[in-house]
Amino acid sequence: MKAKRHVVLYLICLPWDLVAYLAVLLIRVLWGKGLRWETPPYAKQRGGGPCLTCQLNEGSLPVRKGTFPVGWYLRDKTADPPTAWGGTTLGHGIFYGPRGRFDDDPNNSWSGTQEHEHYHVEQHEAAMVGSFISGLATFIVLLALGHPVAAVALGVSLWASGYLLMGTGGWLAALLRGEAAYRGSQHEESARAQTEVNRSRR
Repeated sequence: MKAKRHVVLYLICLPWDLVAYLAVLLIRVLWGKGLRWETPPYAKQRGGGPCLTCQLNEGSLPVRKGTFPVGWYLRDKTADPPTAWGGTTLGHGIFYGPRGRFDDDPNNSWSGTQEHEHYHVEQHEAAMVGSFISGLATFIVLLALGHPVAAVALGVSLWASGYLLMGTGGWLAALLRGEAAYRGSQHEESARAQTEVNRSRR
């Protein structure tokens, strides 16, 4: 039963996931390695399904010092060596920085970054379910009013925009609170807190 529910969830997330999968594949082709489907080790207990992932190569263009677009994935260019971000979730697609997952260490199968990014996957799923409901309601209302083209256009647009709206809403709300847009956003604070709590229990 759980597997069937997960199929429904993936179908609801499909509009944004198509973008995520293409982005991960492009990053892998241009600068990455280790393309694979990754399922959280806790999936049987808590749920969670596979995500398409890859990892940036050390020394590749996104993580080298230089003028933009060189170094576009660096968190701190002043450090020696410069520090890259750990990972980025794009839906059911994730790409990791050079040290975001333990590909080269057989003693470690799951990093804190991987756990953190998979919390963002859960947030993506919730956002897409919400936008699917909004899109469906808009579609039904406009169709009932006799506007089939507008019903499809607005319904699908609302549905597809869920993850983007969650991100921009979180960043703008953080700025309005006087916090840093990214670090202060609710979805980032939540993922950091959940990761810390779960790792402290081990």
